[in-house]
Amino acid sequence: MTENDITKIANKISKIIIDHLEAKQDEWNNEFNLSMENIKQDGFGNLRMMSDKELYQIQIDDLQVRLDKAVDSQDFKLASELNNQIIYLKNKL
Repeated sequence: MTENDITKIANKISKIIIDHLEAKQDEWNNEFNLSMENIKQDGFGNLRMMSDKELYQIQIDDLQVRLDKAVDSQDFKLASELNNQIIYLKNKL
């Protein structure tokens, strides 16, 4: 085996390794970004992870505000859709 053959093999192996590491890094970045979505500040400015129940409750509260606005503006189709979403989330609690 010549020096040139060894270099070609080494380059191919290093490319395989680097591609694998880059793919793994992308996976870790996605997991990190998902976990960051569940972080919230408490009343004292401290960061903490939110539970699923807390996340559902925040979504329900937001939907309820939107539902109230839809009812006030007499957009009953939107109100019905929002109400269905609220019921779905409440069932998940």
